Amino acid sequence: MGFSGIILAGGRSTRMGQDKAQMIYHNETMLERTVKELKKVADEIILASNNKNKYNLAGLTEVSDIYPGMGPLGGMHAGLLHAKNMYAFVVSCDMPFFRWELASFLLEKREGYDVVVPEIGGNLEPLCAVYSKKCLDAIEKCIQSDIRKIIEFYPYVKVLKIKEAELRSFSAEAEKYFFNLNTPEDYHALLRENNK
Repeated sequence: MGFSGIILAGGRSTRMGQDKAQMIYHNETMLERTVKELKKVADEIILASNNKNKYNLAGLTEVSDIYPGMGPLGGMHAGLLHAKNMYAFVVSCDMPFFRWELASFLLEKREGYDVVVPEIGGNLEPLCAVYSKKCLDAIEKCIQSDIRKIIEFYPYVKVLKIKEAELRSFSAEAEKYFFNLNTPEDYHALLRENNK
């Protein structure tokens, strides 16, 4: 059984002031990096971008939200609806340290669950997690109730939380995987770190 990869790239990037998916890191865009990593574990890549022709990357299925204006939850819904596989790894396009090994590690734990989500520092990381198509009904109910927070649908599905200790057994620098770019300061700090 294959897996789908869903990349969330439909945000307005208001705090960043430019499209985060198109920002350059290691001579490639954030989106290109994420696609390259996900292709190592997924036989299908879906780009939830709010515009079916926004990026035009070869070999990707680009989908727009069925429920516009619902943020990442709307993108996740559109991606899962179009996915050909039962399970998908969902990741935001603005995570420069995301690696395919993390997706593989979490996908291995999916059996019997609808969501496999990492937990670091007491916080869940729902934008770098495994979801099954069985989540769609619960997601739709939240959306129709104008609930945008992803974890609000978790009580209605089977969720496995991967605790920090287990994540650290996978990688000593586990928290680094979940770093995401929100502001120009984040991006400049990333570039400074890269140049050390």
